[in-house]
Amino acid sequence: MNQKTLFVLTVVATTGSLILSGCSGNGGGKDPYAQVTLQEVTRGPVVASKGFRYKLVAPEVLEKSGYLCLVREGDIEEFIVGRNIAERLQGLGPNDIQFNVVKKFTPFVHFQCEQIVSGEDTVFISQAAGVDLPRIVPTSEYAPRDFEEFDLDRLPWERTDVLIASENKKYMVTGRVRRETTDGEEQWILSSPRTKVRVVNVPDAVEIVLRRLAATNAEFQGGITFTEVEPLARRQTNRICGNVEVDFVRYTDKYVLKS
Repeated sequence: MNQKTLFVLTVVATTGSLILSGCSGNGGGKDPYAQVTLQEVTRGPVVASKGFRYKLVAPEVLEKSGYLCLVREGDIEEFIVGRNIAERLQGLGPNDIQFNVVKKFTPFVHFQCEQIVSGEDTVFISQAAGVDLPRIVPTSEYAPRDFEEFDLDRLPWERTDVLIASENKKYMVTGRVRRETTDGEEQWILSSPRTKVRVVNVPDAVEIVLRRLAATNAEFQGGITFTEVEPLARRQTNRICGNVEVDFVRYTDKYVLKS
């Protein structure tokens, strides 16, 4: 083999090596996502990662809706935020998923998803535009104001005068939530032993919490605004007093706020 041929082969081999190196994930560099557990990423010990990038490997996906999904590992549950993340999770195995996330500290601590990895597939979550973040805060850091402690049983369906007097009032209540078909449409119903109200205008974060409360038969604890009285003729049929919006709801050790 002459020197010219040897030189050409060396250049080709070197160039091929560089191309392979340059294409091997993240520019051939170190994986930017440090593997952590939910315990470590939320409560410590701190795992060092440049840019607070972490991978959560195979947490259990409990619920998803819109731009949010709720995952669990052991007894820790956390929300992961990502543009159209519920849609992107469709068709993926629920318990064999890796979330590559960035831990964000403003406007509050949350986890922003950049990639979902399932087997050989990687789904990239768009960062082109932000999402309308819910407020999810520890119960110790949130003190509800302007909400009257209230027993839902004080809203009898047959007392139109009492219901009208409650319009636009803000109440702290407890009760049970479930899906119920009313007027041919499945809706969220919040109830006490003698009262039922319909929950309307439910944002994604509250939707996920309502699903979890219903699935586990857990008590609803939160703040509502009574927005509209049901017409008497319909109350006589469905026994629903009217519509409410959920301003905040407790889930585990957090309050999930409407906005």
